[in-house]
Amino acid sequence: MIEGIVQFARHYLIADIPPLTSLVRAKSALGSLLGLFMAGLLLLAFPAGGLTLIAPMGATAIILFTLSHSPLAQPWPILGGYLVATLSALLATAVTDHFLVAAVLAVGATAWLMLRLRCMHPPGGALALFIVADGTHSLTAALELTEVVIANALALLLAAWALNNLLLGQRYPQCRPETSANLHNTTDRNPTERAGLTHEDLEQAIQGLGTFVDIQERDLVRIYNHAVDNAFERHMAVTCGDVMARDTVSIQFGTELEEAWNLLRKHKIKALPVVDSFQRIIGIVTVA
Repeated sequence: MIEGIVQFARHYLIADIPPLTSLVRAKSALGSLLGLFMAGLLLLAFPAGGLTLIAPMGATAIILFTLSHSPLAQPWPILGGYLVATLSALLATAVTDHFLVAAVLAVGATAWLMLRLRCMHPPGGALALFIVADGTHSLTAALELTEVVIANALALLLAAWALNNLLLGQRYPQCRPETSANLHNTTDRNPTERAGLTHEDLEQAIQGLGTFVDIQERDLVRIYNHAVDNAFERHMAVTCGDVMARDTVSIQFGTELEEAWNLLRKHKIKALPVVDSFQRIIGIVTVA
C-alpha cells in the first residue's frame, strides 16, 4: 500500500523536474533571507518613512532568488504585474463592495492584463486579493497604496540586483541577448543558427502545446544543446549490449500456436524466438 501511495504521489502530485543541487538551494534560501532584509531596510530609509513590506513580497522574493532566470522574475513582470494588480483591485472595489465579487473581478482582470502586457507575475494575484480585502479606497488612499506597492517592488528589485550579481554569482536581470553578428561578415546567419533551433521553431512548438513556458528562450536553447551534446557523447561509446533487450520473451519448441499468438499480442511485438532446453535460439515466429 505504501508503494502505491508513493507511486501515486510521484505520478500526480510531484512536479517532474530535476532536483536542485545543494549549492542552488543554499543560494536560494540565503538570497531570499537577505533580499527581504535589504528591501525592508531600503523601505525604512525611504523619504516618506513608515513603509513596510507587503505580504506578496515574500512570494516575489522566492521567485527572484530561486528562479532568477525565469521570465516571471524579470523587472517588467514584477513592476508591471504589481501595477496591474493594484489597478485591477482598486477598480474592482470601486465597482462593488461585495468581497467575493470584487475578489474574482480583480484576480481575473489581473491575469488577463498580465498576459496581455507580457508581465506575468503570480504574486500579483495575491496582491489583488490583499487590496480587495482592505476595502474601498479614497483617491488619496489609492495613491498612497500605489506608492507603497511601487516602493516595495523597487526595493526588492534593487536588492535582487545587488545580491544576485555581487554575492550569489547569478546574473540579474536576464536581459535578452543581442543577435550575434556573422563571423564571416556576410548577410547569412551563423551556421549554428541556421542548423539549430530558431525562434520560429520554439514559438511554433509552444503555440502547438498551448501553454506558458516558465523559461527564457535562450536558456531553453542552451538546455537543448547541452542535452544533444551529452546524448552524442553517450552514443559514441555505445555497444550492442547497451541496446539489446535483456528481459526477452521467448517460447519453447513445443508451444501451442495460440499461446504464441497471445504472447505476441500481449507484448505488442512482431517476433518471438523459439528456444530449446539450453535456451539456444532454433527459430523465430513472426507476424506480418
